[in-house]
Amino acid sequence: MPEMDRTSHQLLSNCNHFIFQLDDPVFNRYKVPLDINLPSERTSTSKYDIRITSNSTFAFQIIRKSTGTILWDTGVGGLVLSDQFLQISTKLPTKKVYGFGENLHDQFQHDFNFTTWPMFARDQAPSHWNYANLYGVHPYYTCLEDDGNSHGVFLLNSNAMEYSLNPLPMLTYRTIGGILDFFMFLGPEPENVVQQYTGVIGRPYMVPYWALGFQICRYGYKNTEEIKAVVNSTKAYNIPHDVQYADIDHFRANMDFTLDKTNFGDLPEYFNSLRENGMRTVIILDPALDSNQTGYEPYDNLTALRGSVMWPEDLKVSDEDKDSTGALLGYVWPSGKSVFPDFFKNETQDLWYRLIVKHRNVVPFDALWIDMNEPANFGTNEEKPWNWPDNVEPWSLHCPVNNQYEDPPYRTKAGYGFDDEGKGFEGRLSDKTICMVSRQGNNGEYRHYDVHSLYGWSEAPSTLKGVRAATGERSFVLSRSTYPGSGKYAGHWLGDNDADWSDLRKSIIGMLEFNLFGIPYVGADICGYWNNGSPELCKRWLQLGAFYPFSRNHNQKDAKDNHPAILDLRYRASKNSMAMETRYWLLPYLYTLFHKAHTVGHTVMRPLHHEFADDEMTFDLDKQFLWGPALMISPILYQGQTSISIYVPRGPWYDFYTGEELATQNDYVILPVQPDSKIPLHVRAGYILPMQKPANNTHFSRKNPFTLLVALKDSENGGRGYTAKGDLFWDDGVSVDTFANKNYFYARFSSGHDTLSLTVEHDTPSSTIDSLIIDTVKVFGVRTKATVVYIGDIMHTQLHYDETTKVLEITNLALPMNQDFQLEWREFRRPTSDEMLRVNCFPDKDNRHISVAECNNRRCLFDPSTDLPYFIPKCHIDRTRHGYNRASTGTVPDPNDLKLNLKANKKHSKDTLFGGDKANLRVHIEKNSNNILHIKITDWDDENRYEAPVGLNLPHDEYDSQALYDVEYSEEASEFFIKVKRKDTNTTVWDTSVGPIVFSEQYLQISTKIPSKNFYGLGEHRHFHLKHDMDYRTWPIFTRDAAVNSPDYTNLYGAHPFYMNLEDDKGNAHAVLFLNTNAMEVLLEPLPRVTYRTIGGILDFYIFLGKSPENVIQQYTSVIGHPVMIPYWSLGFQLCRWGYDSIENMKAAVDRTKAAGIPHDIQYADIDHMVERKDFTYDKMTFAGLPEYIKELQDGGMHFIIILDPALISNETDYWPYDTGVTDDVFIKWPNNTGPLDSRPEPDSDIMLGYVWPKGKVAFPDFLNNRTHDWWSKTITKFHDTLAFDGLWIDMNEPANFDTNGERPWNWPEKDKPYWTLKCTLDNNTLDIPPYKPRSVLGEYLSEKTLCMVGLQDDGKYRHYDVHSLYGWSEMEPTLMGLRNATGERGVVISRSTYPSGGKFGAHWLGDNDSFWRNLHDSIIGIIEFNLFGIPYTGADICGFFSEPSVEMCQRWMQLGAFYTFSRNHNGKGMKDQDPALFGKHVAYSSRLALQIRYLLLPYVYTQFYRVHTEGGTVIRSMMHEFPRDRKTWEVDTQFMWASALLIAPVLEQGHIQKDVYLPDARWFNYFNGEEMSRNTTVTVDAPRDVIPLFLRGGYILPTQDPANNTVYSRKNDMHLLVVPDDSGSAKGDLFWDDGVGIDTIEKGDYYYSEFQFMSNQLTYNVTKPHSVVGDLKFVHIWIYGVQNKPSTLSVSAKMTYYSDTKLLWVTGLNYPLDSNFTFSWS
Repeated sequence: MPEMDRTSHQLLSNCNHFIFQLDDPVFNRYKVPLDINLPSERTSTSKYDIRITSNSTFAFQIIRKSTGTILWDTGVGGLVLSDQFLQISTKLPTKKVYGFGENLHDQFQHDFNFTTWPMFARDQAPSHWNYANLYGVHPYYTCLEDDGNSHGVFLLNSNAMEYSLNPLPMLTYRTIGGILDFFMFLGPEPENVVQQYTGVIGRPYMVPYWALGFQICRYGYKNTEEIKAVVNSTKAYNIPHDVQYADIDHFRANMDFTLDKTNFGDLPEYFNSLRENGMRTVIILDPALDSNQTGYEPYDNLTALRGSVMWPEDLKVSDEDKDSTGALLGYVWPSGKSVFPDFFKNETQDLWYRLIVKHRNVVPFDALWIDMNEPANFGTNEEKPWNWPDNVEPWSLHCPVNNQYEDPPYRTKAGYGFDDEGKGFEGRLSDKTICMVSRQGNNGEYRHYDVHSLYGWSEAPSTLKGVRAATGERSFVLSRSTYPGSGKYAGHWLGDNDADWSDLRKSIIGMLEFNLFGIPYVGADICGYWNNGSPELCKRWLQLGAFYPFSRNHNQKDAKDNHPAILDLRYRASKNSMAMETRYWLLPYLYTLFHKAHTVGHTVMRPLHHEFADDEMTFDLDKQFLWGPALMISPILYQGQTSISIYVPRGPWYDFYTGEELATQNDYVILPVQPDSKIPLHVRAGYILPMQKPANNTHFSRKNPFTLLVALKDSENGGRGYTAKGDLFWDDGVSVDTFANKNYFYARFSSGHDTLSLTVEHDTPSSTIDSLIIDTVKVFGVRTKATVVYIGDIMHTQLHYDETTKVLEITNLALPMNQDFQLEWREFRRPTSDEMLRVNCFPDKDNRHISVAECNNRRCLFDPSTDLPYFIPKCHIDRTRHGYNRASTGTVPDPNDLKLNLKANKKHSKDTLFGGDKANLRVHIEKNSNNILHIKITDWDDENRYEAPVGLNLPHDEYDSQALYDVEYSEEASEFFIKVKRKDTNTTVWDTSVGPIVFSEQYLQISTKIPSKNFYGLGEHRHFHLKHDMDYRTWPIFTRDAAVNSPDYTNLYGAHPFYMNLEDDKGNAHAVLFLNTNAMEVLLEPLPRVTYRTIGGILDFYIFLGKSPENVIQQYTSVIGHPVMIPYWSLGFQLCRWGYDSIENMKAAVDRTKAAGIPHDIQYADIDHMVERKDFTYDKMTFAGLPEYIKELQDGGMHFIIILDPALISNETDYWPYDTGVTDDVFIKWPNNTGPLDSRPEPDSDIMLGYVWPKGKVAFPDFLNNRTHDWWSKTITKFHDTLAFDGLWIDMNEPANFDTNGERPWNWPEKDKPYWTLKCTLDNNTLDIPPYKPRSVLGEYLSEKTLCMVGLQDDGKYRHYDVHSLYGWSEMEPTLMGLRNATGERGVVISRSTYPSGGKFGAHWLGDNDSFWRNLHDSIIGIIEFNLFGIPYTGADICGFFSEPSVEMCQRWMQLGAFYTFSRNHNGKGMKDQDPALFGKHVAYSSRLALQIRYLLLPYVYTQFYRVHTEGGTVIRSMMHEFPRDRKTWEVDTQFMWASALLIAPVLEQGHIQKDVYLPDARWFNYFNGEEMSRNTTVTVDAPRDVIPLFLRGGYILPTQDPANNTVYSRKNDMHLLVVPDDSGSAKGDLFWDDGVGIDTIEKGDYYYSEFQFMSNQLTYNVTKPHSVVGDLKFVHIWIYGVQNKPSTLSVSAKMTYYSDTKLLWVTGLNYPLDSNFTFSWS
């Protein structure tokens, strides 16, 4: 076999695909005529590298970029390309290979023990021999790599071929024609690979709904009566039955398009009657047409067109082997010689279509089954066919001998596999088919040698076209022979199997493979085609077959009838019916899976490793499978089986039948098997399955009520509860292209926090959903007893809860399927309207344990009901006894003031909650502007009462007719209330009439009704949702060293008594700041009502009214102070850990990050760099050379931040920070001579001592004292001379003190006795033990984990009791001042404890979180809230502080963290390092990709920080913030936005490779490929492990810049513009630029600013404030999204690339300096 003289190789690529062709550069070789759909994607993010390893003997490697894994390495075997022998070998990364076909594989994961398999379409039953080529050809495989990534490879070649596997592991392809045309799909998830593959070859066909019903067929019905008997007996045993078949025995003489009128003359009438009763019918068509029958129209018409497969014109052929036109003759089922239609000919396709349409007038079929289309021919090269008539002279088709195509130099195993040395027989390619030399195509351009395996593939399109035209419906085609791309037109059954247990088991493998091949509508002949199986076998097969996507019972005429109602199975009919009924219950779920396969290419039936690619136990499982992601099927597959071992992956999982949760995960469970056992089914937690009550067929079942099966999954967050989600696609089930034509219904279901909701995403009248209802809801995994259900506001009591199985079943719901609803189940009923008005008289005690006497003692009202839910106040305030009346105006000198008098009956009585009620109050009403209102309630008689010393920037605008609000208050001498109303809507936004005011010395309470439950804010807490739950939830506010993993409803580090309320669906919003710094709690109640309880200060409220949420936050931040302008470098990625413990370990982390190519701007030093954890020191032993290392990093463009804790050690000689602090008198003190001696440094000192990190007692600077500001600034400046830090991180500033009032601090050395802790003087101490300690505040005493409340600050002006929550806030300003003095630059301060206005001075991270999945979701809520609080520079510890993250978790968190404004990876001591490079190449790669996108977008986000610094507002926003009129956005907190233009939708759950993203009514584009998305709906997008979904919003222009290893270098790179037009084709944007480090550059006017405008295909760039700071920067690329047509000309000389499929235009080669205006356009 001579080698080709020359070979060529061509490499084509995009992001997820790689194509390489090995071809003859001179001669035009045969190429497969398959339509290929290659998407255009940006190549800059390709997932692979190509390495040519040898040019002499050409070899190459394909390498996955993210991991370095070599996917293909052809250096292991020589490349051979000759005319009729092509071979290529490659080493594979693992043996975890799946696919290739069609063969009968013994196992799903391939055997690499020197196996060779042929691929060549053949009429070969699976029962012949194990290594045979069967009916179809699928040269495609997937490979699971060791790290869980997956890829696939498709060889586009249709010649006879084989593939060999050996243990290296090595794969060798051998083919005998065409070219080597390979497509590689990079995944990386197994499902992604299939999606990418079907995206290229064509998405699977959407079958009609009825095609999912049970189907019965038999080759061997003798007449119509036998068919009737089968149908009737099936019906009699209540076995659902949708489709009845007629095999070739209904034809006249086995000829297509005929009817045996003798035996089946009444078949048309019977088929019509079946249809009238909801059933459907399918008939068979074989391709071969009888040439011997006079007047046989199909043959005559085909002959007239010369439409058959022809002999070559130059080949001498016997007249017996051809017809009059030269068509090749063969013999199959008809009684005469047959011709074979050539479906490569256009006229043949058209004739086939017309024959089908015409034949439906004879037999009213609904779908077609095309068989024998390999093509099969009987007896080729033999004496005669096996079925040749005995009375006719023998004949058979004999193909030429000594012919290079009939007997090629290398036959492949498709030929030699049939050799029989004993008989001297050599297999030929033409055996059992037609001759290879025959010609096909419109002009005879194809040899059958090349296109043989495409015969069935070529027949399917015209068959589908014909059956659709004939029926006027979607219909379906079932094809025996298939090729890649067949799934677009047809389903497949696995052929003529045997009735044995082995074939039962192997059918699972076949179906899994065909789902990989893009043909999900697949099944095997249930109970077997050949031979007779036992009743037990058929019973188990019927159970399994009920879960084949294509579920058909079929056998042949020489075997006994084996349909489920046949005689010897009658006693088991009920069991067979049960499995099939279960299938019918699940059809809505299954149909939805087919919709997803059709639209996005998912598998329907999938192996477990497709969902659990990180679980090696799933890799070789092929006796269990999944329907979609949610239903696991584990069939009983062995004769006499008494138990079954089922592998249970990560879950949990619930028994489908009982709802009980399996106790096992990630292990095998053994279940007993009885003769009557059902097929084991398990539902995966976290999913909702739509089900529908079965009927005898789908025509009737589709009219039945739905049931929703909800399988709850623990969200790992108690407050967030248990969750699940699901969806339903529905249409009329029969029409063509309903999805493309938008004639369908689609809804999503979601469950969380004991609710279930349905959201209709799309509906049209033709969807047929309108009359359907949800009647039942079954909820698995309900942990709390449910006694009542609410549908909206309506109570529903028809439910049953099983406390043993934890299953809740709610019945008789009658919920319309086409209407949104929310259903809630509860342990206790909701409060009545009167009960909601109650104000609790005992906030200090458990409501369930209050006696009548106690209630009477407080002069409150008692409810003796025994069934009162615990959260409804049993003892509630008597409004006649408690509260204040408004006094006469004559007693009030200031017109802005009101005077309140304590109700007369309280002045000299016990009608008080906690004593000391003030007799008279002053209400000061200050209308600061048309938008801002100030309401201040103080003690009329005490002008010196403590008020928060927080300066505000209050406007003094005129309050005029344009004001948004009016203020109303009660009449004189009546109970006081105040109402604030929005004028244009008459909405009352603040109403205190819903509760009395309580104002005593140490207990203040006020309640206000708000207009809606759309409540956001309050902090700092770990909130379960962004939108608060108003169901009697109490949130404490009091700064505390409480980690994020503290108990639910804990007060954390900061204090933000601020909320925002979205009032209506017009977008109106208001916000309220409660300016109070004492310990407090806020109660949220369902009225909706907000109740404040605080234990000091005054009631001081600022109300901000706006037309939108962003407008409200702009007002709020204008009052508390606009956020600080951070340095540019602080937007880079940051790395930190407590526990480097040495400079070597720190350097190692930095070096790993650099080596992985991960951008890295900031390195931290935590307290372990200090000497004994003392501020302003560094350990010259373990961190020797740290100053020099910092300098080295800074020289390389990086920056360095160190930590400072406020507490300074007091008992160390010559510790200069403490010594100078004593000298300058800067520390918090005890009241004069009252502190315990051991808690003071000297007997004559009043400094309060505590214990934190240093090894000794510590003192706490008093940052409310101006002397402390100066001292702290000088101390910082002095230490900067030692360590040249760039920023400061201030921690532990709640302030934290360890184990106050305890025995010893947790970190006090156990051996060092006596133990000591700070002990507060608790006797008669109403500050540490106030009359009311907010019950929600963590700890027994207020001083828990902090200082004693009696401490004095600012020279005794303030008690720590009052200003405790200001400690961190008060530290921020002097820290920033000191940092700027030290560095001479802007710097950045990151503070753990914050209070309103802290954003003027610094940033915040969300504290010490856990490495749990729930913390990813928590962090999104946190960063959105801190943007509301006026601190937009914020983020969480990426990958978690406590515990150790999994690889997948850290990978996903790095993606999310790349879009925190403060992006820092940080963890705690004792944990393993978690810098991203440490988790392997895949995490490093995806982290690098995510951070490179961040760095690319830094000009955009830096401009947003300029905006909030000058105008106020937010950088990170919720969807509600941007789309407040869209109700669906109000609760969205799993995605967020950067300002208005970029939507970030991170994956937040383990194992998820898709993300549900809500896209409101705007234009949205996929960031990565430019695809325009659907709008005003939730879309499910792919999110493989290396991708975070991002979307651009129309109407905006984003400036970007090429990334680099850090911002010092990235700021020098070329810039680009992303132009994203809105519906009008317009967009706008801007760019702020300064030196990135200078102090007050904005205030000094020392910056550059430009604006961009796009409309009518023209981009205008206008520099509104030029500045030399832009230097030589220039724009070189412009991306324009949504360009409908390729431009013909550009206004400038540049290179243009237009992606026609995604409508994305890329213009490169530009050179627009930033300091010049420009205009760019096209036509």
